[in-house]
Amino acid sequence: MPFDSDIALIGTGVAPLVAASHLLSLGKSILLLNPDSDFFLEDSELPLDPLLHGVKITPARLSAQRVDDSLRVIEPYFPGAIERWPASPSQARGFRDPEAPHIRSRARLWLPMTDELEAPYVESSDLGLNPQILEGVQALVKFPGMAPGRPGNSVARALMVSKLADVDVSRYRNGLLEFMRERLGREGVVCNASSLELTPEGVRFRSQGVASTARLRLGALIFWTPRLSSWILGQAKRQGAKLPMPVGVRLWEQWSILSRDEVDPSVVGIWDGRMAVWADGEGAPGTRQLAVLRAGPLVSLDSLQARREGVSWASSESFDALGALCREFLHWERYTIRGMRPRAIFEWGPGEPDGVASVFDTPTFVVQKSDGPLRDVVEAARRACDRLQL
Repeated sequence: MPFDSDIALIGTGVAPLVAASHLLSLGKSILLLNPDSDFFLEDSELPLDPLLHGVKITPARLSAQRVDDSLRVIEPYFPGAIERWPASPSQARGFRDPEAPHIRSRARLWLPMTDELEAPYVESSDLGLNPQILEGVQALVKFPGMAPGRPGNSVARALMVSKLADVDVSRYRNGLLEFMRERLGREGVVCNASSLELTPEGVRFRSQGVASTARLRLGALIFWTPRLSSWILGQAKRQGAKLPMPVGVRLWEQWSILSRDEVDPSVVGIWDGRMAVWADGEGAPGTRQLAVLRAGPLVSLDSLQARREGVSWASSESFDALGALCREFLHWERYTIRGMRPRAIFEWGPGEPDGVASVFDTPTFVVQKSDGPLRDVVEAARRACDRLQL
């Protein structure tokens, strides 16, 4: 019996698109199945690793945030140019695409500096990241949204590490999706796929009211994000497969706030270990718009479902935290909130694997770590492809 495709990729977000790009480059035939109406409704990719309070900042984690390392991971799977900001001397002289996604090299500034940052200071020096300890006004004026002349804490002390990467997520994933649609066509990229069911031969699903069965030669990869949890856990229960479970789901809030002054685009500030703050916008930064990424509570999957069914995502604690940042620290008299993008991202325990084989004759793997910082998502998707017998 002939096969319809080599591999089915089931999921939402950028991870299945990265896997598709890699597998196509190896000459494999691909079927992309997305239960959502759009690939990015979940919006589960972050432009950077926040490195907030409670995260152990190891040499390996710092090294992974360097621009060259991040570019090495994400560039092979994007079908066009990825620009650097600031541009290198050779780029400045050559052709540049202003609509391409950018990978940005920005300093990371932790303020205030705490005892737990002493080790990262030494380790980042060994990695050639040129760490500095800044004090007083010199530390304050570097923070995004803080302008000279505003009152501040003269005894402030901060750690600044240069040349860490953040990625233009929207342009990267939109460009990749457009490429996949051109290569695979409507039959190869199926959104609103419903009634998904794994079988020993492949996968059954419904699209636009029509039932279909895809026979798979090599198997399937299922990319686990919170939005697909009910279906994945239901399939695992039906198959008698035991999946490693995440520690929980971290709720993230990315606020967009209008600054009265131009925001310094060269620094990402970490304030009090609770919020990451940077100049927002696509392409090359330079804006009056301040992005504030705040880590909310760690909740269970059941609690997350309740929030999606009507419980408010932002709380009074969220607005109190923004007020403390803008009024008490940045000393703004007033500020305008332009919007908030909620995200729910899994947190996994140390040492969790990247895929688990199912009990079917056709290999099926559930891929963890399919959400979070874009660089990590791309790397996890690439490693997942190696699980299949290509």
